[in-house]
Amino acid sequence: MRIFSREIGKDRYFVRKAFKRFFWPAMLSSFWLAVAAVADSIYVGNGIGAAGLSAIGFGQPVYMLYNILSYGFSIGGSIHFASRLAEGHEEEGNRIFLSILKLLLVLYAVTVTLGLFFLPQIVQLLGAAPGDETTLTYIRLQFTFIPLMFLQGPFYYFVHADNAPRTAAAAMSLGGIADVCFGYIFIMRMHLGVAGSVYATVCGAVLMLSITGWHILTHRGTLRLCAMKMDWKCIPVSAQTGFATSIQYLFQFVTLIAVNRLLMSMGGTFAVAAFDVVYSVSELCVAIPEAAVIATEPMISTYRSERNTGNILTTLDLSLIWAAIFSLPVLLIMCIRPWALSLLFGMISGAERQYTMRGIFVYATSIIPMVVNVVFCGYYQAVLQEWLSYLITFLRSFLFFLSSLVICSFGGMDTVWFVFLAAEVLTILCWVPAAIFRGGFLQLKDINTGQAKSVVIDSSSRDISEVTQILQNFCREKGSTPKQVMYVGLTVEEICCVVAERFKSMLGEIYVQATVVVDEGETTLYLRDNVYAYNSLGENTENIRLDEGEGLDLVGVRIVQKNAKQFYYRRYSGFNTLVIRL
Repeated sequence: MRIFSREIGKDRYFVRKAFKRFFWPAMLSSFWLAVAAVADSIYVGNGIGAAGLSAIGFGQPVYMLYNILSYGFSIGGSIHFASRLAEGHEEEGNRIFLSILKLLLVLYAVTVTLGLFFLPQIVQLLGAAPGDETTLTYIRLQFTFIPLMFLQGPFYYFVHADNAPRTAAAAMSLGGIADVCFGYIFIMRMHLGVAGSVYATVCGAVLMLSITGWHILTHRGTLRLCAMKMDWKCIPVSAQTGFATSIQYLFQFVTLIAVNRLLMSMGGTFAVAAFDVVYSVSELCVAIPEAAVIATEPMISTYRSERNTGNILTTLDLSLIWAAIFSLPVLLIMCIRPWALSLLFGMISGAERQYTMRGIFVYATSIIPMVVNVVFCGYYQAVLQEWLSYLITFLRSFLFFLSSLVICSFGGMDTVWFVFLAAEVLTILCWVPAAIFRGGFLQLKDINTGQAKSVVIDSSSRDISEVTQILQNFCREKGSTPKQVMYVGLTVEEICCVVAERFKSMLGEIYVQATVVVDEGETTLYLRDNVYAYNSLGENTENIRLDEGEGLDLVGVRIVQKNAKQFYYRRYSGFNTLVIRL
């Protein structure tokens, strides 16, 4: 075997393959989730008109409030869940999931009860006119079905991190498709109005929860629904990590109320309806970089546990490139055909058409800086530099949005739409210098790369002495015991040889990535290969017969099994992954 050179870039083979495995499902699920939200506005706009769209606009802050809770705890919890699995601690990971789930159920029950009790006051706070029965009906139904709709957060993110991105994506995509289909039936055919929008979302949520729930109930991964003691320590940790991005919904909760009140005074319900259209289109655009973030967060969390900054940076590069590639066609459509999008939402005449077209065209100019902000916000969250994620979110979703809104509103409805571009650009101009000043642009200072060494091996040769020598020399330098040094070389050699021998006739090229981490006197090996599902350390070595020549290829595996303090196997992102503590 030989070590790939860094210039060829094949040491990033595993990152590229894993990214594709995670990105496409995340893109699909984010797309359908956004389409479902857009479809509701399309149906309501064509079936009811500006009055229905304004009701959805007034109800958006309610969804923002529960997005804070659902996505905040779910994203943060799933990042730490993935980190626990990468380290081989399955029980701790599952306890995080169950603790987050229990907490959210209690929070939903309490807040929904309060919301229904104070419903008239809440509707007025959101900016709706007194006696607006359409908005009152819509928000009442929102509160009624909140627990069902917002359990999707923990089920999606934890199943996604549980090595099942395709299952999570299929569940969210089918749920989105069901939302779109039932929305057409309830609103356009059965004429249920804004109530039909909520009923359609509930139908999609039930389907999504059924699919992800089946993954958990049938034990297809690590997640289990069982009686476990509440882990209160994981709650603030998960909140600190997850709220770095989900707090944007708190800011949007405030800004949407401000926007609705301002637009009502500037252009009435037509202006609020036009903003709801632009906001719906923006959700479709934001879904693209958010898909990249969803794809990369469990990957970066895993690589962070391995101290592999090279893999982290490659993951960041891929997320930026793919998010930009998918965003460009959307940008062009919005610039060239804003009238078509306005027509699609039923905004076809007078002031409503003029407001909507102008808003869509101007919003398009903010897409590229928005991609940069969203991707880096997720990246800093995954490397546990949450302060930068909080900063980006606070600036783009609150401080610069509100201040730009005030300034841009001086020019009336023609200039108010520039609030999106101003907020994104000003945010970049602030957080980039802040990151450089405090620890560097990439914020990897807390990852002790000096304690880790990674190499990639291929199957072109059976001589791996060069690899074992590099890893063993590194371990000696970092203070590993002679016994640990010996077992590092033995383990890498035996695992590589067994994998190559078993699959050499099935695969054209076999790759093994070996990472050794020496930290606080403990030496840990992380091995990753690209063959079919196979746990080399799960082999039954009790039947080895040296005198009869049986099982000789497993002698080295047995030595590793007997001398390792702990080893853990899982099939993750399409690869076999072993964590071995020596």
